[in-house]
Amino acid sequence: MTDLPIFYATTVHLDHLVTALDCLIPFGIKEEMLVTIDDQGLSFTRENNHVIKIQMVLSRELFQTFHYQPENEGSVTKVSLRLDHLLDSLNINNDHDEIIECTLSFNGDGYPFTLIFENELITETAEYSTYLLKDFDSTGLILDREQLQFECIMKGDILYNALHDLKEIGCKDCYFYGILNKSTKRPLFALISRSQQGLSKIILPNERSILEKFEIYSNDSTTLLYDQPMITVFDHSTLDKIRKSSRIASKVMIRKDAHGLMTVNMLNDTKDVLRSNDRETKRAKQSSTASLPIHYPGIIIEASMLEKSLPELLDVNEIESMMIEYNNREMYYTLPNGENQSEEPLKRTSTSEVPADDSSEYNPATEELPLYF
Repeated sequence: MTDLPIFYATTVHLDHLVTALDCLIPFGIKEEMLVTIDDQGLSFTRENNHVIKIQMVLSRELFQTFHYQPENEGSVTKVSLRLDHLLDSLNINNDHDEIIECTLSFNGDGYPFTLIFENELITETAEYSTYLLKDFDSTGLILDREQLQFECIMKGDILYNALHDLKEIGCKDCYFYGILNKSTKRPLFALISRSQQGLSKIILPNERSILEKFEIYSNDSTTLLYDQPMITVFDHSTLDKIRKSSRIASKVMIRKDAHGLMTVNMLNDTKDVLRSNDRETKRAKQSSTASLPIHYPGIIIEASMLEKSLPELLDVNEIESMMIEYNNREMYYTLPNGENQSEEPLKRTSTSEVPADDSSEYNPATEELPLYF
């Protein structure tokens, strides 16, 4: 008979753990999160009012040692923990310049969840009382992949910059506007803010190196729609909860189905600089000594959120009028009557500086995408 707990995992990447868990803070730092343990790693889940849900995954490759042996082979272990309690311990030990080894362990129902921090001089143990809340109700928060209305893949920093700008201008409602030009096959993708100042738009870059994929479907995941705008609206306070996650994302996939559910999948490339705090320079020596494992895929995040409501007809008309005026000015959009036709590329209105793409036709990038997408 063994005295080992059913789960324990050891890592020296405290910075990475803090960066990952920080993404859950907008969903309630003093709230319970559901931690799920299986033989592939750990996942952390939060939900707000059954309108938005986030799941963050850390794969077992992050840990130097990973042991999981439940009583029933193939089963998962679930436990509820307070996010602030976990972050407090991690942040305190993350302040040291030297490398600290952290071991997470749990022995099942009725046992505490334990963090053990060790360096050459001391060993510190923190134990957290645990209890299992019932699973979050995912009804209505599961994407219908057979009835997709919209799908795009883009660079994470572009989404983060757009969300940051929306917050700066006091956005209340955020409209997603997308359209595919039939003659040029070029997309136009914009986030439109409604605030006290009225409507304002953020045009996202459509270079294929940035917007790798952009498709609008006839609610069937296959039939492409051209010259027909897709407009959907989300409460900004809900949408803004993923801003922290998008900040560390290298690649983002956004999909929306015919039932009004949008999912945002975010993948953090381990080669990117982690921005959990401003101590990168101070801790450069530690980071170089304890580089992330080669086969570790990075932080994987999926957020699911329901649209606020169907856009009002007056709002749709106002948005379409504004965007058609913009399209005419940029000589981009082919009007139904054939006027103002042109194949000139869209001129970007964005805070990001990227090289202009002079090609006259939009071709999605062919680079292989991670399996998580």
